[in-house]
Amino acid sequence: MKHQQGFSLIEVLIALVVLAFGLMGVAAMQIKALQSATEGYQRSIAVVAAVDAQERIWNLLASHSNCEAIETSAVSALEDDWIEHWSADTNAKPLRGANWDNSGVRMSEGCEFSIVIALNSVSSNREEEYLYSFILPNVENTP
Repeated sequence: MKHQQGFSLIEVLIALVVLAFGLMGVAAMQIKALQSATEGYQRSIAVVAAVDAQERIWNLLASHSNCEAIETSAVSALEDDWIEHWSADTNAKPLRGANWDNSGVRMSEGCEFSIVIALNSVSSNREEEYLYSFILPNVENTP
């Protein structure tokens, strides 16, 4: 009776199939990690964009006697400029996943402002809204 030495072709094929499934699993994990990193980056840039809008509103306050004197039309013009700045040439801008139709600057009573940025989530195929709220101090400006 002969003794078999080495591996048979079937054993090698089974090992290759197991290895292929393992490599596909590693590739899937890498893709998921890349998607998560991209979403985290987009959220960070959304915070930077919201802070930019806040700074623009602070600048608007400097040209008014107090925060209650800021007109809705001035906030609307500021919002248009802000959205134009962050959405122009979307290939070069870092905030590519934003839905600017659902984003903007909202003015409430009591010098309260809210910045809404709607981001399209890559992993869940849904839109997430990020709300950044702040209150300006109501102090009298004496130019």
